[in-house]
Amino acid sequence: MSDEPLGIGIVGVGGIAESHMAALRSTPNGTLVAVCDVVVERAKQVGEREGCPAYGSLAELLADPAVEAVICCTPNLTHEALGHQIFAAGKHLLMEKPLAMTPDGARALQADAAARGLTLMVGHSHRFSEQGLAIREAIDSGAIGTPRFVRLAMNGGWIWPGWQHWVLNPELSGGHSFHNGVHLTDLAAWLLGEQADTVFSSGQHATSEALQIFDYLVVGLGFPSGASAICEISRGDNPRNASYVELTVVGTEGVVSREWDAEGVLAWLDHGMAQWGPDGVSAGTFVRELESFVDAVRGRKDVEPPVSFAVHAVDVATASEESLVTGQTIRISETIKIGATA
Repeated sequence: MSDEPLGIGIVGVGGIAESHMAALRSTPNGTLVAVCDVVVERAKQVGEREGCPAYGSLAELLADPAVEAVICCTPNLTHEALGHQIFAAGKHLLMEKPLAMTPDGARALQADAAARGLTLMVGHSHRFSEQGLAIREAIDSGAIGTPRFVRLAMNGGWIWPGWQHWVLNPELSGGHSFHNGVHLTDLAAWLLGEQADTVFSSGQHATSEALQIFDYLVVGLGFPSGASAICEISRGDNPRNASYVELTVVGTEGVVSREWDAEGVLAWLDHGMAQWGPDGVSAGTFVRELESFVDAVRGRKDVEPPVSFAVHAVDVATASEESLVTGQTIRISETIKIGATA
């Protein structure tokens, strides 16, 4: 156990990496010691800005002795192979969601980290949001009794840079069930305190029928206790910067719901909605996630979410994509090979 800042390298310096770098600038618990990207010039620009070495390959970054842990911010298809490479170098890993694109791949990474005694954490960041934590606290206090139903909606306008973005290619992203859907399905499992056993999904091409993925998706989850959840995720709303979030948990003794004012100050303008959080709505989320990761690496607390829940999120995403194809309710125990859990 050490109180020294954790030396962290980031692989992939695209959009989500900016949130992690901002978090690193906001906490004394970790420090950015290196970055790498397959686009070497982009890595060099970021390295110069952040004051750290920049590399053109993960192998070079992993050879840097200052790197104790890695945050992986690369396309979903690369997660499994890069994760094993990071573990082979003896580094701890914060993997951007999803953990992998197949259940077997997720379990292989889980087993690899455990065998080497390394920390594996997956960035299911909504567990660290102020609204998520507040609702979890209300549940834990017993204020609403036993949670029985969760309704989650996170809808917004087009966020991807363009039609050629890798997220729109199902071979690279796995589809919306994997890329954004895992945020909601993991949040539902966390709030209900159990893992789903049935999945039914329905999707639409809200922006264009030319899309290869559904940019609007509803995932219905059933749980062993009889609890249920509805998860609605959209990236096809108009106008482009529209935003809507709904978090509601119905318990045996009451209901807890996230209100609009959780956004801070809202303004509906002719080009959509603008919002101003008094201290940065998302910034605190990534700081709390990063500090939780450092605490887990240093042995001060358990990994959050438990790796078994991150693996389960991949199971659910896989079942969701199967349901979209077949139009059937998918029972996870019948279609996913269940392996060891952490």
